[in-house]
Amino acid sequence: MDFGEDTLEVGGLTLTGATRGGIATSLRVPEFGLLFDVGVPMAGQLRHSRILVSHGHQDHLGGLPYLLSQRHLARQKPADVHVPVEIVDPLGRIFDAWAEIEDFRMEMRLHGHQPGDVVPVRKGLEAVALRSDHRVPSLAWVVRRVTRRLKPEYAGLEGPQIHAMRKDGVEVTEAHVEPLLCVTGDTRIELFDREPLVRQSKVLVHEVTSWDDRRDVEHTRQWGHTHVDELLERLDRFEGEALVLVHRSARHSRAQAEQVVAERFPASMRDKVHVFGH
Repeated sequence: MDFGEDTLEVGGLTLTGATRGGIATSLRVPEFGLLFDVGVPMAGQLRHSRILVSHGHQDHLGGLPYLLSQRHLARQKPADVHVPVEIVDPLGRIFDAWAEIEDFRMEMRLHGHQPGDVVPVRKGLEAVALRSDHRVPSLAWVVRRVTRRLKPEYAGLEGPQIHAMRKDGVEVTEAHVEPLLCVTGDTRIELFDREPLVRQSKVLVHEVTSWDDRRDVEHTRQWGHTHVDELLERLDRFEGEALVLVHRSARHSRAQAEQVVAERFPASMRDKVHVFGH
C-alpha cells in the first residue's frame, strides 16, 4: 500500500513521513530527534528513540509493536513512548498479549501524560502536551524553545550592577518561550480556537481531513476531525510562518487539496500553506 510518504523542509525543520486519514500517520522531525505517532513502519524511524503519540487509533499507533521489535533486533535501547495517560493500561495489556504470543517481551519506557505535562527533549527544548478534541483521549504536542532573558526593567543596567543584584538574590531574568512546532494529531477545530500556543507555533502541522462537501462540516465533526471550511474561517488568527495541512482523507487527492488552497485561501496566506502527503 502507498502510504503517501513525503518530505517537506519548512521553518528550519524537515518533516518526513506519511499522514493519511484512516490509513497511516507517522511523522519524523530529525532536527528534534522526535517521532510523532507510529501508525505504520517506515524508513528512518529507528533513528528516533523518543515517540510522541497523539492517540491510540491504529492508524496512529498500530506500527509500534513492530518498531519496538526492530529496535531490539538492532540492539538499540528501549524507546521512550509518550502517550495520553488514559491508554497506558490498555497498551500494557496489548503488550502483555504480544509477550505471550511471541514468548518475548518488547521493551519500552511508557510514559502517560495529561494536558500541561512537559517532556524534556534536550537542553533548552521541551515538548508540552495539550488536550486536543477527538473522539478518544488525545493530545497535541508543541515543541518549544525555552531561554532566559533579562527582564525589561533591568535592560539599561551595566554588568556589575546585574551581578550585584544576583548576589543579593534578585531574579533579574525571566523565561522566554518560543513555540517552534505544533503537531495537532486528530482534532476538531476547537484546539485551534482554545490554545494560543497552537496559533503561535512557527510551524503548525494541523489536520484537515475533509476538503469538500462529500463529508460536510457536521459529518466531519462527528468523527472528531477538521473540515477545510472551518480552518478557512480562522486563517487570520494564525501567527506562525508555516501551516502544514495533513491527515487528508483518501477521498481527496493532493492535487484536489492544492486546488482548494489555490482557489479558496487568501492570497496573503498561500505562501504559508503546505499540503503534505502524496
